[in-house]
Amino acid sequence: MKVHRLLLIFILFCLALICVIAFANFQTPNNKRSTLCHSTKLLTQIEVKNYDASGVKLRDGTFIRKVSLDNNRKLKVIIFPRAISPQTWLKIPQSSIQYIGKGGDDSWEEWLRPDYFYLLQVPPKATGLAFGRLCYRNGDVEVEAIKKLKKIYKGKININDKINLSIEEPILTINPYSVIVNTGSNRRDALGSETEVYFTTQDLKLD
Repeated sequence: MKVHRLLLIFILFCLALICVIAFANFQTPNNKRSTLCHSTKLLTQIEVKNYDASGVKLRDGTFIRKVSLDNNRKLKVIIFPRAISPQTWLKIPQSSIQYIGKGGDDSWEEWLRPDYFYLLQVPPKATGLAFGRLCYRNGDVEVEAIKKLKKIYKGKININDKINLSIEEPILTINPYSVIVNTGSNRRDALGSETEVYFTTQDLKLD
């Protein structure tokens, strides 16, 4: 009788766990957000008359970050601008972007819904990067330099002592211009093909 009760508890626990995982992985995306993204022109195609001196039109919700590369150079990162000037900003070639794998910190949220990470090789003379919005997740990309990379075991690596990733293939060589980009927990927000990313070599007048 006791064995049957323990078996029943175990089965119920497994069913509950399966339901939680299914809910986390298959909940529908924000349809309004994805529709807005696909009905909007590219950042370099949106016509505005008053770009700032850096060729950027900001909006409420635009973030500006600074990333320190391994060569002690500061890279300014603009996340979710309203528009950018095609005379100042160029699209990062897809050949400079590699999907690394999925993971994150070791929290249970990341275990249920891991984030997707990309390796981006920043052009050597770039002074800034600009990223478009994520269409399938309510959030924005996260960017940081790769200061430390450690192989845990086959198919598993750790970056900067805080990001644990399950990788699908060997990653490209890490150089002083490498950054890692987190595009959130929906694979459809692929960097480059879906989530826009641009660079500039001009001196940016941004704080």
